[in-house]
Amino acid sequence: MPLQIDVFLLILRLLFIVLLYLFLMQVVIAITRDLRRSKDSTPVPTTLGHLVVIHSGPSAIPPGTSYPLMPRTTIGRGPTNTIQIKDQTVSAEHTHLWYQNGTWYVQDAGSANGTFVNEQPAREPLPAKVGDVIRVGYIRFQIKP
Repeated sequence: MPLQIDVFLLILRLLFIVLLYLFLMQVVIAITRDLRRSKDSTPVPTTLGHLVVIHSGPSAIPPGTSYPLMPRTTIGRGPTNTIQIKDQTVSAEHTHLWYQNGTWYVQDAGSANGTFVNEQPAREPLPAKVGDVIRVGYIRFQIKP
C-alpha cells in the first residue's frame, strides 16, 4: 500500500512540473509575440525638413547649424525637447512646431523671450513654410527642406 502512494505522489509531481513548463512556455511565446508586434508597429521618426541657424545672437551656436524637423518638434533648453538648445535666452520649453496638411505651424509655449515667425509674434499658432524665419529668443532659424 505505501508503494502505491509513493508512485501516485511521484506522478503528481511530474505532472506539476510538466504543467509548470507548459505555462512558462506560453508566457515566453506571448512576450515574444508582443515584442515582435510592437517592433513592427513603432513608426520611425521621419525628418520633414530642417531648421538652420542663420543668426545665433549672443549664443555660442554657430550659424549654419542644422536641426532635423520631426512631425511634432519642440524647442527648448530642457532635456525632453526634440531640439535642445543650451542658451539662457531659450526657455526650458520654448516653442512648438508641428506639420499638418502640408503646412508647418509654430506656436510659443509661454516663453520669456517669445517666438516669432517672420518677426510676427507666435502667441497663437502661425503657419510657416520653407524659407520662413523663426526666431526663438535671440536665435534666428530658417526652415529648409
